[in-house]
Amino acid sequence: DRETETHLYRITQEALNNTAKHANAGHVSVLLERRDESVVLVVEDNGKGFDPENNGQGIESGGGLGLIGMNERAALVNGEVEIESSIGKGTTIYVRVPNSEEKND
Repeated sequence: DRETETHLYRITQEALNNTAKHANAGHVSVLLERRDESVVLVVEDNGKGFDPENNGQGIESGGGLGLIGMNERAALVNGEVEIESSIGKGTTIYVRVPNSEEKND
């Protein structure tokens, strides 16, 4: 639905913005696909990474507010965000939301 599309778009936008500002990455990939009853968004970079346990609090500007916003947007459409990252190893952001597309049978 339109609401889910908009939230996924904004989450992607924030993830790419964070990568551009903080990651010093040479490569970023974005994957959006349907898996069973979900829509999955994956944004992965090979940048400097961070400690997700601190919710990005060490990031110079914004103090992790972009990550909080991504979580809030996903929650608005009954989704969830998972972040895998470690210093020097890049970052992968997984977003899973229920596929609410109505079947036209």
